Amino acid sequence: MTTDHPLAWTYHRGTARSLTPEVVSTPQPGREDPTAPWIPLPPGVRLDRPLAELVSDRVSCRAFGDRPISFPELATLLRIAYGATGVTDDGPLYVVDRAVPSAGGLYPLELSLLVRSVDDLPAGIYHYVPLADGLELVCKGVVPASQVTYLFLDQPWAAEAAVVLVLSAVCARSLVKYGDRGYRYLLLEAGHVAQNLVLAATGLDLGAVNLGGFLDDELSGLLQLDSESEIVLYGVAVGRPASADRTARRALGRLVPRGLSESDGEGSHLAT
Repeated sequence: MTTDHPLAWTYHRGTARSLTPEVVSTPQPGREDPTAPWIPLPPGVRLDRPLAELVSDRVSCRAFGDRPISFPELATLLRIAYGATGVTDDGPLYVVDRAVPSAGGLYPLELSLLVRSVDDLPAGIYHYVPLADGLELVCKGVVPASQVTYLFLDQPWAAEAAVVLVLSAVCARSLVKYGDRGYRYLLLEAGHVAQNLVLAATGLDLGAVNLGGFLDDELSGLLQLDSESEIVLYGVAVGRPASADRTARRALGRLVPRGLSESDGEGSHLAT
């Protein structure tokens, strides 16, 4: 019923019809810090498995092993998620093609990384710059597992992954053209990117799990985002699965709420 969650319904109805301002779709440059240490991405890893197989094999992994992922594997994930794929030069229009569609071609998203265990890349927090194909170092060092678990609302697998990729949005890039309805497009685009990520991880024989639960303000502060203009939307944890067995890597038993035995048969609705 629409009375059960009034705020959600108010927003949905308030953006059901939105006039598009007369604003040219001119993508703004992504966020960059020229003072930050710069790490170019290495060549990636070729994926040869058919798409239908990746879709069929994808499961949420909540049991990660200790082995790191490689830097080329991480580079592949980033490029497939939100990278530049080419250019289209059509007379007066020159467009940089990207890995996902974006309303108005505005590309409002940014990707931050909590790196714990990646070969040849020191642990720390990084920011991905797609058009320059590299990473900016935000700060060095492993974020404590207890802090990561806390930030992601007691999901311990977030702290056990080799890397957590966090999607954020610079809202004005979309809202300036689409008004309040542009907020919908931010969420849709984050979904496109996250799906690319988990399918790419599957193609690399890595485990991945989507993270929709987190403490917005605290995570934004850790990533050093300007919370007045940029908001955290979504996360994806990636690492080497602890087991090749499909059921074992899903670790559905970890989803059982505290104080509830697995034999009660509840909690399974949380699994993906």
